[in-house]
Amino acid sequence: MPDLLSHERDDRGIHTVTFRRPEVRNALNPQAFTDLIEACAGVAADPDARAMVLTGEGVAFSAGGDFEALQDLLDGDRDNAVTELRHANEGIKAIAGLPVPTVAAVNGDAFGGGAAVALTTDFRVMSDGARLGFVFSRLGLSGADTGASWWLNRLVGPVRAMEIVTLGAVYSADEALAAGLVTEVAPAASFDTAVKAFAERLASLAPLAARGNKVAFKGIEQRSLAEHLNLEAEVQADAICSEDFREGLEATRSKRTPSFRGN
Repeated sequence: MPDLLSHERDDRGIHTVTFRRPEVRNALNPQAFTDLIEACAGVAADPDARAMVLTGEGVAFSAGGDFEALQDLLDGDRDNAVTELRHANEGIKAIAGLPVPTVAAVNGDAFGGGAAVALTTDFRVMSDGARLGFVFSRLGLSGADTGASWWLNRLVGPVRAMEIVTLGAVYSADEALAAGLVTEVAPAASFDTAVKAFAERLASLAPLAARGNKVAFKGIEQRSLAEHLNLEAEVQADAICSEDFREGLEATRSKRTPSFRGN
């Protein structure tokens, strides 16, 4: 079976992972999640990684669950369904666990599990012609799938999240932006340029500080204020003792753009 995604890295440390099943609108099957897990492992293992961009080839970001794979689940038993769903969830955890900033370049429609994958990233840049749809209920499925319910709960709160997955909401790009589901909307004609600019902005940050932000926000709901303040002190001390902070101070004093090197 050919690889269901591609993985490239540029000289700035920006990794681009692309779903490559345009003939089925980048529908997700078990192999796609296996490839995604492997790609994320490659990003995590790169000490010079600055950011990861996740996107889709063709007209869609991802249509969600592959119908053939869903039919296999329907024809199998419950234990097999749990196993396969947990495998998909490993892909979600792989994205969420990356130490570098991540951005979904939502080039086209992202539905169902595809929408959930997009929400898993730290930032989302969406084409103005794309849609974000949580259509599980239209297939007779729960919205408790590939982390969709968890991410929606964080982004819009439990009441609105329940409404979205129960009613099978579909958002235009502008509606998704207004709802707080995406970070930026870009015209389709200049979408690639907008994504590149956003990724380069992330890559220009001090790597230690950017990674520290992810450490600080991961699991924040489970910490008390005192625990979180202790963690902040540790994270900020790492940044303060870095050469990048020295560079940042010197650049600010001399009114120039800093050049961070990750040390």
